[in-house]
Parts: sequence; structure tokens; C-alpha cells
Amino acid sequence: MSYDNEKHNSDGYVPKINQYAQEYIEALRKEEARLPKEFPLCAELIRDAMDRIYATGRTPGKELKADVFQQKPIKLTQNVYLPVKQYPKFNFQGKILGPKGNTLKRLHQETLCSIAIKGRNSMRDQEREEMLRQSGDPAYNHLNKNLFVEISTVAPPAEAHARMAYALTEIRKYIIPDKNDEISQEQYRELMEIDPKLVKSTFGIKTAPQKSVFQKLAALSQKEYHDDADQSNGHNFPGTKDGHNGQESLSERL
Repeated sequence: MSYDNEKHNSDGYVPKINQYAQEYIEALRKEEARLPKEFPLCAELIRDAMDRIYATGRTPGKELKADVFQQKPIKLTQNVYLPVKQYPKFNFQGKILGPKGNTLKRLHQETLCSIAIKGRNSMRDQEREEMLRQSGDPAYNHLNKNLFVEISTVAPPAEAHARMAYALTEIRKYIIPDKNDEISQEQYRELMEIDPKLVKSTFGIKTAPQKSVFQKLAALSQKEYHDDADQSNGHNFPGTKDGHNGQESLSERL
């Protein structure tokens, strides 16, 4: 099973379908072209039928039967909803892809499923995405929909369903809109190892090492010494606060 998300993000995702399915799609396109504008629901049904063909490779009307006797492989496809309307500012695509696409590659390897990010804003090149959206090619109808994840796998019936169940369980961890959860922190550490300069420029984070407690104590002691020297003309005693005798310890200043 090929990993196709990089192809999808750069050149557009085009699943493979057989000749019969392609001819069926062409017939649907002709039907849609002949429909008057007064029948928008019929046009929507035709587009949905084309989307199902591209997702499953099967034409409508053919019931899928699992051949568990001969263990004949079947293809399962499931679209996963992303809450982009509820959380419009969260970068779901970035969290699923991970640094350099490594997160999605690992998901593909662990689940044995093909995972593709589809829908509006799913392509890196926005100009090309808009061009494909306006092209009328049914292979890119998904670009008119909200962002979603398509999971598919080909395997013997029981194995295919087991893979899909595992993939759906795992993908949920990556679509929770939390920037500080364990997955996000791990991705941040991974990005720091791959390209620390990118992290600095993107997040504006300084990577200077943190001072130890002993270094902080030494810095505070030195600061107190200079403060006491500056305040000696005001008759403040060393270690006092605002000229009062109530002494403030170093631990209270930490």
C-alpha cells in the first residue's frame, strides 16, 4: 500500500480506478451537464456518487460482499470529520502531518492504512488548489468540502476491519485541538532536533539553558548587595525592605 499524502499535498490526490469506473464517471459527468439548474439536488447526488467511486473504486449499485471463505481482499474507506468550524484557528493539518510529515508516515506504518488529508486548504499550493477546484474535474470535488481525513485499506475482510478500527482509534489522538498535549510536545521536541532554527524563527523561542536554583540564588545575592549599597544613603539596613526591620529572606524572593 503506497503512502500518498505527499503526492496529495503537492500535486493533488488522485486515487486509482479501473477503466469501467472511469467510463461510469464520464457518463455521470454528461448527465450532470445536461441537468437544468433547477435541479441542484440531483447534481449534488451525482457529485456524491462520483466521490464514492473515487473513494472505494466501486460503481454504485454493486453490493460489497465479504468473501471470508477465500479471504478475498476488500477495500474499506472511511472519511473522518475534523471540527474546523468549531476551532477555525487550530492547525489540524499540521498536527496530523507532524514535522516533515513524519507523524502521518508513522500513522500509515502503524495502522497499515492509507491516510490522506483532503478538502479545502488541504494542499500546500493554494493557487494550484484553487485552479483544481475551478477545473470541474470530479477527482477534485473534495476541495469544495471542509477539511477531512480519508482512511482506506485493502486486506482480507477481518483484517481490513481490524486495521480500520485501529486507525480510527489512533487518528482521534491527533485531531484533539490541544496545542500543549503530549503529542504536540513530542512533535515540538522532534522539530527541535530536526531544525532548531525553524523553531526559533517560527515560535520566537530562545533555547538558552535554564539557570539552576544555585545560579538564581547567587544572582539574587549579588543583586541584594548592589541594592543595599545604593540604598545606604537612605539608612536602609542590609537585608531589610523599605527601611523596615522585617527581614526578607532569599527564599521569599525566589
